[in-house]
Amino acid sequence: MAYFLAGDLGGTKTILAMYAATEDGYVLLREQRFANSAYGNFSEIVAAFLHGSEQHPQAAAFGVAGPVVSGRVRMTNLGWLLDPELLREQFRLEEVLVLNDLVAVAEAVTILPPEDLLVINGGTADPHGSVAVLAPGTGLGEAYLCWNGAGYTAHPSEGGHVDFAPTSEMEEGLLSFLRAEHGHVSYELICSGKGMPNIYRYLTQGAGMQVPPDFQEALAGAADMTPVLVAQAREKGGEAARLTLEIFFAVLAAEAGNMALKFLCSGGLYLGGGMLPRLLPVFDQLQFMARFTGKGRMAGILSSIPVKLITTDRAALNGVALSAFRALRKHKPHR
Repeated sequence: MAYFLAGDLGGTKTILAMYAATEDGYVLLREQRFANSAYGNFSEIVAAFLHGSEQHPQAAAFGVAGPVVSGRVRMTNLGWLLDPELLREQFRLEEVLVLNDLVAVAEAVTILPPEDLLVINGGTADPHGSVAVLAPGTGLGEAYLCWNGAGYTAHPSEGGHVDFAPTSEMEEGLLSFLRAEHGHVSYELICSGKGMPNIYRYLTQGAGMQVPPDFQEALAGAADMTPVLVAQAREKGGEAARLTLEIFFAVLAAEAGNMALKFLCSGGLYLGGGMLPRLLPVFDQLQFMARFTGKGRMAGILSSIPVKLITTDRAALNGVALSAFRALRKHKPHR
């Protein structure tokens, strides 16, 4: 029996999974999550996962948060370098693929079941139309798919790093506040896990909004401020938290509309990433779509585009597994 390894590498954690190829496809054998901060490089994580394993993979594919250049990738928010050739030699693999993590999510959208999707806008999908994926997590990932005549091909993008374009006085103030600190202000500096604190700091420091002391203490002691902000937004005195989330979703919707226009996504637009499922309790679909379609004369086109939110955190891993299986079948390793 042939085995293959799939991995989803984010800015803070890595998920590795072992699969067995079968006559009908492939099955998951085991998976494990790792905190990246506990390891010096990616090879250490692979070695820990394979240590004592009864199965040895013939092929592997890894979805990585960073741009893939000449088959290799240096992780944007971590600095680790993944070189397929070195990994192939080190772990005696016959084939190693390195994918941008959003390309991996894009690969998965064609196989996600309905129960893993929340429909934000029904629209009317062109069965061969282009598709875009936008995913706020540690950073802001973007990718797209184009029909090749027989199926969809996923393509990478670093669109999360393009210039942020404010559309309100509040957002103009946010831009000025962040520009003073960073110079270049991208959508990722706002629509991501690291971007949400930027919005909150602007509101409380730049715009002078008052926050109850217990709110400040809760945020100061939080490793992840997202659930704290959601809780604060529901409390009396949580105006800064509510406005933080409102700005976050407004800017995300505007950039989603930008993507839909740039790629003319008549096949649909998917929202992914680890943040959004946790923000569903404060997610206003109508407000999101109003900002998504707010592009003047293009509003009619945008209103016809299906928009869906990916609710599973396994999308990237599923896409990577599919890519690894294809590589295994193509390479035809010895069994």
